[in-house]
Amino acid sequence: MQSQTSEKEYSSKTINVDGLQTHYLDFGGQGLNVILVHSEGWDAYTYKNFGPLLTENNRVLAITRIGYGTSEIGGYDVKSQGNHLIKFANKLKIKKAVFIGNASVSAELTYLAENFPERVAGIVYLNGLSVQWVEENYKDPFKSSEMFLRASPSSNSKTNFVVINEARRIYRPKHYKYDSVKIEVPALAIVNRNGRQGSEKGLGALVFIGSPFMEDVRNEIPPSRTKDLLNRIADDPKFRGELITNIKDSVARNYFLKLANDTIMQKKAYKYHTQFTYPATLEAQEKLKTAFGKNLQLAKINVNQIVGYEYRDSPELIIKPINEFLKQINSD
Repeated sequence: MQSQTSEKEYSSKTINVDGLQTHYLDFGGQGLNVILVHSEGWDAYTYKNFGPLLTENNRVLAITRIGYGTSEIGGYDVKSQGNHLIKFANKLKIKKAVFIGNASVSAELTYLAENFPERVAGIVYLNGLSVQWVEENYKDPFKSSEMFLRASPSSNSKTNFVVINEARRIYRPKHYKYDSVKIEVPALAIVNRNGRQGSEKGLGALVFIGSPFMEDVRNEIPPSRTKDLLNRIADDPKFRGELITNIKDSVARNYFLKLANDTIMQKKAYKYHTQFTYPATLEAQEKLKTAFGKNLQLAKINVNQIVGYEYRDSPELIIKPINEFLKQINSD
């Protein structure tokens, strides 16, 4: 279910933040400050239907990150992006805020929680404990994760994937390197019925070509636009072929043309993922949980897999625990 939002329910604004024109949506409301942060491929408008659902007792904003949409280019690395979020809050005279985001921007949320706890009233991870910094993603000899990202670069970014990836891949949270680090910020993670994302065994590169190795992963995705697309890729060879040949990045295009027709290569990539990246991901998630300790709440949703775009496709699944979390912070 997707609600429709009128432009009357938000104002589109631009302000100068540390010399960079920064776009954001203002949904209004009063009380606790809430800042919605988009992942790669989007801008503030991805939250146009979700923002109004949070305005009771809260002031809600959605920022277009620097280098995306109509915001000017800044650093794409996690530190620069995270620091800009704080500067954005400073410009609007916001002393503390709850930051909400999904997918890749989970890295920025974790960066804020570790480095600016006095400015962070809370963190909401919309797709569970997404640990973008797992080193095995970059050690993969088949470059599965890299090629997947190169094949679907941000349509709203102002530069190419190679630049973005090189800037972001250096980030490692403090708690990932040092077990003694504790994060003293309230946090909420939207997880599946088992307390995970549910997609940890999934390998994006194989999903992208409709590989039979990913059939179980696709089957566990709840009804959504994402599932419809992935099923079509798997079931329609012509559509899959068009998708691959339309990849703008020539390196990624050639990679997927080969991968789609090489079952041995698919098997090897899948084997590496299940033997190395998958267990490393679970370990990194446990480290994140340990770092937050009692400050972390898991909102278990009755689905097998958290897509991360429930805020867009099925907000009714997640709005209650998020609003309860915000009320709890308001009452503290």
